[in-house]
Amino acid sequence: MINQLLNPYSFSAAESNCITLAGNNWDSNRNCINQLKGDLNTHFDSHQHEKCCYCGLLYDRTGRGEIEHIAPKGATLYPQFCFNANNLAKACQLCNSSSMKHTYNSIQTLLPNYDQCIFKIVHPYLDDHSLHYKWHYGIRSVIISVANNSTKARESIRVFELDSVKRTRARASQKNQERLDFFYNIPNVIKQRIQSVLKFK
Repeated sequence: MINQLLNPYSFSAAESNCITLAGNNWDSNRNCINQLKGDLNTHFDSHQHEKCCYCGLLYDRTGRGEIEHIAPKGATLYPQFCFNANNLAKACQLCNSSSMKHTYNSIQTLLPNYDQCIFKIVHPYLDDHSLHYKWHYGIRSVIISVANNSTKARESIRVFELDSVKRTRARASQKNQERLDFFYNIPNVIKQRIQSVLKFK
């Protein structure tokens, strides 16, 4: 239900130049930075199928989708990784909220090369999720558990409350809807109606 992301954003030469001119500042008001954020959103919606990189649920079940810095970009944390492609994904509003991830320090061991850092949580791009999570599929619940005694999975489940009753039921609703879509090829208008009924509360 929560899958490893395989398609980080690929910055063009013009975008890389814009980032340099903006001083690697995510909050820069340069037009090219604003355009880049729009392109990032489009990319993630397409490649993540509008599902949160942490909980695997559709964004609209928990509010909306937000561009996420997996290693937080704050000045006292990891501003150097602000525009690192493997540090950018899209998360649902709940997973990215102050009660969950927000400015949580996800790095256990910091190294100069981002991809060599050791993370406390299951990394959306760098980790094979099947080595960390196990799933038990039921009609009314999809239960997550830790595979291979993974400390990363245990921490991800804790931080994002992946084993909560609401999330367990929401995953089952989503899985059942996906099965219906697959077997009956439901028209989009009906899919949208089903989604509105099954929204995560």
